[in-house]
Amino acid sequence: MKLPRPTPDYDQVAELTLRRALELADALNRKKNADIELGQDEKLVIRSPNGTRYYLTVSNVGALSATTM
Repeated sequence: MKLPRPTPDYDQVAELTLRRALELADALNRKKNADIELGQDEKLVIRSPNGTRYYLTVSNVGALSATTM
């Protein structure tokens, strides 16, 4: 995230803009102690001990599968 440089004097509009930018960026972060739900276009990627990368998928009946990347 690249934030604008602060103004030399307090500016309420600039402060509100900054706070909104921080809130929007924070909303994109994963949170501890919360469920993680991936969207249609997102993948869960895991790496095996030998370094191979796999992504996990689930079928409509709940069957999991792993595919190499």
